[in-house]
Amino acid sequence: MSYATASGAQGKNESQGNRARLLVTGVRALDTKSFEITFNNDLTEQIRQFVIGNPAYLTEFIRVSGGTAGQPDAALDGGALNRISGTRLFVVDGDTSSLRVLLGAGASLGDARYQVWFDGKGRDLADELLIAGANGSTLRGTTTTPRDLRGTTRPAEKASIASATATDSRSVRIVFANPVYAAMPASRYTGTGITVTRPDGTTVRPVYVQKVGGTDNTAWDLTFSEDLGAGSHAVAINGAQHALTTSIGNLANTDVLSASFEGATKQRSAPRVTDITVSDDRETIVVSFDRKIAAVNGGDENVPLAETPGGTGGTTLTRAQLLAAVDLSGVLEGAGDRASTLAQNLEKVAAYAPDLHTLVIKIEKGSLLKASTRGSVTIQAGAITDLAGVGNTRATVDFKVPNSKPKKTSYDPNAADYLRIDRNASVTFRHNAFEFTNAPSDLSVRRENVENRLVNEKIDAIRVENKYIEATFIPGYGGRLLSLIYKPTGNDLLYTNPTGTPYGFNNNPVGRPGTSPFYHNWLMVWGGIFPTVTEAEHGKYWFLPWDYSISETADAVSITMTNKDTVNYADRPSRYVYGPTRLETAVTYTVGKTAPSVDMSVGIHNPGTQTVSYEYWTCTTLAPGAASNQGSPTMEIVSPVSVIQRDPAYTWMANVEKPANPATPNDRYLVLDKLNKMVNWRGDGIAYGQGLAQNPQGDWWGVINHENGEGVVRVGDNKVTPGMKFWEWGFNSSFDTNIYRNGSSARPYIELWAGTSDRFFQAAKIAPGATTSWTETFLPTMDLAGVTNANKAGAAEVAFQRTEGKLTVRGDVFSTHIGQNLRVELVDKATGRTLASKSFTATADRSADLSAEVVDGATVQLVLTDRAGNVLLQAEKSAAGA
Repeated sequence: MSYATASGAQGKNESQGNRARLLVTGVRALDTKSFEITFNNDLTEQIRQFVIGNPAYLTEFIRVSGGTAGQPDAALDGGALNRISGTRLFVVDGDTSSLRVLLGAGASLGDARYQVWFDGKGRDLADELLIAGANGSTLRGTTTTPRDLRGTTRPAEKASIASATATDSRSVRIVFANPVYAAMPASRYTGTGITVTRPDGTTVRPVYVQKVGGTDNTAWDLTFSEDLGAGSHAVAINGAQHALTTSIGNLANTDVLSASFEGATKQRSAPRVTDITVSDDRETIVVSFDRKIAAVNGGDENVPLAETPGGTGGTTLTRAQLLAAVDLSGVLEGAGDRASTLAQNLEKVAAYAPDLHTLVIKIEKGSLLKASTRGSVTIQAGAITDLAGVGNTRATVDFKVPNSKPKKTSYDPNAADYLRIDRNASVTFRHNAFEFTNAPSDLSVRRENVENRLVNEKIDAIRVENKYIEATFIPGYGGRLLSLIYKPTGNDLLYTNPTGTPYGFNNNPVGRPGTSPFYHNWLMVWGGIFPTVTEAEHGKYWFLPWDYSISETADAVSITMTNKDTVNYADRPSRYVYGPTRLETAVTYTVGKTAPSVDMSVGIHNPGTQTVSYEYWTCTTLAPGAASNQGSPTMEIVSPVSVIQRDPAYTWMANVEKPANPATPNDRYLVLDKLNKMVNWRGDGIAYGQGLAQNPQGDWWGVINHENGEGVVRVGDNKVTPGMKFWEWGFNSSFDTNIYRNGSSARPYIELWAGTSDRFFQAAKIAPGATTSWTETFLPTMDLAGVTNANKAGAAEVAFQRTEGKLTVRGDVFSTHIGQNLRVELVDKATGRTLASKSFTATADRSADLSAEVVDGATVQLVLTDRAGNVLLQAEKSAAGA
């Protein structure tokens, strides 16, 4: 295996002659500083996002010539536009077939004729520069035919407000005189730079700012939480806080834009439901609102809805929260469900908001809505409030269930078990082109050695599959399990980065010790599950090849990846202190013929004569229930952890969680409650789970996707691996990330780590001649809202609910013994009395559940056994406080 030097070009997927042709059909000047390039077809979303992420990139390949010598446009001499500092490219709002060029300070257009063309400098415009049409058309070759551009004398101007209009008592629309390309805020607004002054001199700020689509970046709506009132108002935007960008540049700090408008007498109307549809699989009811909703008010509980600036939601509602806000009617089908109501057959996590216009209601698995029937959703008065704080009136909206069959996958539950290996598979890792500083002696990467250009690096892989899973292993890039697809759903349990980008560089000159957070002074996220040795963070070998061997029997395939730690990088950051430990690490990944899981057995051996300090961590990028390069904003961490210790750098966590030790200020221990959910991560951060080794139900942790109830659980021996590190990029960064932006590494996954020490940069020790070993198992879960305990046999939740004075316990269990006859019981721990029991056949897509009424303070055990009575899994929880 070679190192991932990534200097090659992308491979072509098909011959150029078989593609439709993309052409530049026109070029027009907008003002003296900007012009538009228009193509004969809509451009791909990929190139549009690439331009958004890297506004200077294509300027390297756009050339302009012409004009009159001695005029301000003399810099446009046929050279690449990137030579003119500050030149940028933008997509055009409302026009997907055009790109807009904003010239930097060194050039401007005059009343003259020019020619514009693309020049790939020997590189193919489509395959290497990604310029392609949405219909598959591509630019041919390495250059395009020059197109005429007629210049203009229309001056470029700074941002100014052309008009302001109150559209109702709590909304104002601002229209700018020219397009504003950057620095106008979006989403919820907490700043002070936008104000409205009332006739009496008092001021009010908007609570929400939103661009009006299709207006060429000229119109924005401001929403206020109170009526503005009648009379003459003035809106002002302060350039010191919002340096709005137009074709000529930014507002100065001293600039203040203002405009007058008359307050509207029209009161803001109540939000309403515009549509209700049922999914084709008849498992979800989708409720659409006419405007963005800020909160759902369930009885005494107000649930605010989260949203990124890009418009992604992710808030979830429990069954109790949803039913306090809405009434549901509908006809169900399925054994045992005919006599029960729709409300009684909702998932425990009963709804989620993928955006602020939409609420998705989830029906419990196995309880489909009956085809071609009708039902209704009644929104109680005041159950929803919009961004202006206006509540709805009570309304009932009917829906019709489609005449469709439940979706099917290629998974056949009746197929025979099998085991298959492809030793000669390969995968492609797309990432920014880069060069090492001085390979092979120095494998660091400098910022200046990373290009915006993308390359496809082909990497050898080993693919192993059975009836339930398809696992892809990459010995040559960090000894990792890259992907773990669960065949019954077709979704990946792990996250794989669609576009890698180097980041975390050293700021010091070459030859001086680094300042990066990472050992080699850089990192590039790919994903999956991999061992990190023998230093903290991502260790020394995350991108380096491991030796490997394969063992194959009729019942299992094992891939053993080995490493001896000899790396001693001279310019590593000073906190990496262990040196070349000579420790020998063996990681054996095993896929069995009948199990929907992968075992990862780790052994670390000290062959020397001295005790060695080191760190070992298993890094995981988890995003179950979605495609390999996607994650759900509803994801939630499930674990036995109730207390975390935040890293000192991430003080924002103390504003989200309560202190675990209120009498000891600033000790960094927090009660884990809200940070289980991805939507509550206000920024990126590190925290460490506490008490795993002491918890009798502490040998597991994982992530659940609440959109579909799919999850992934890691089971291990947490007495050997007591360390649990949390890392996330933050809710906004994860889902508003641009995967094509050079250096922007945030992605939508949850990164959990298992370590032999309690936290990063705290050493574990291994005696001379000793070996430390353990096994981690990664397995799917289905149809669970949470987890109380888990092991290799599956995962279970025990939960209590009080309704109308009665306390009920419910047990849910998903077993990896798929197809086997099992039995589950709920047992009162104090008396040993069986409260409820059920015999069932474990399935690949559904948990088994049962419930019983209990007394206050009861402790209930869920016990899962096989046909012979052997205990497979136990989960225990007390009703104290329920």
